[in-house]
Amino acid sequence: MVARTPPEPASLQGDRITLTPLGEADLDDVRRWRSDPDVTRYWITQVVPTRAEMRAWLARNRREGALLWVIRDERRHRIGFVTLFGIDPEHRKAELALMIGERDIWGQGYARETLRVVLRHAFTPTSYGGLGLHKVWLCVVAENQAARRAYVACGFREDGVLREDLYRDGVWHDQILMSILEDEFWQQDEARPGGTRD
Repeated sequence: MVARTPPEPASLQGDRITLTPLGEADLDDVRRWRSDPDVTRYWITQVVPTRAEMRAWLARNRREGALLWVIRDERRHRIGFVTLFGIDPEHRKAELALMIGERDIWGQGYARETLRVVLRHAFTPTSYGGLGLHKVWLCVVAENQAARRAYVACGFREDGVLREDLYRDGVWHDQILMSILEDEFWQQDEARPGGTRD
């Protein structure tokens, strides 16, 4: 089935987290996370956005068909955001970015659960309400070992190294290109729509 891009992402539910469409009401929290140097240590940019820039960022992503969710924990508190962008319906692939912005909950498995929930939606066929993608990919700074472990735990594989791809604090950093295919995800997930795992 060919992937389609809905105008707004569906709300998604995990065991502890809920993903809801990221909107204007969430931007102050996103801006706060984007302003924290510990949170953005491995983010693509460390520039602190203004409120107007955050609104423009949201509008641009919506215009380009990106799917953005705010991540809420079991208390319904915002703890981060996740996005699928660059969605390619012809080749059924998309790029993923994830930020857990609340530092006090780092290391508690929220990133992994978020990844699994988003990937399940991404790889579920459109006939079952998903995106029908074949591949999800991402780039991660090589030094970001915690993120790399989370991605590997969810089935991502390292495809290659983008050498000296990011310049920060006077130093070049490699980025690791990673991806996961639909069959690789469903081999480790019990909830394949329409039947059991292959």
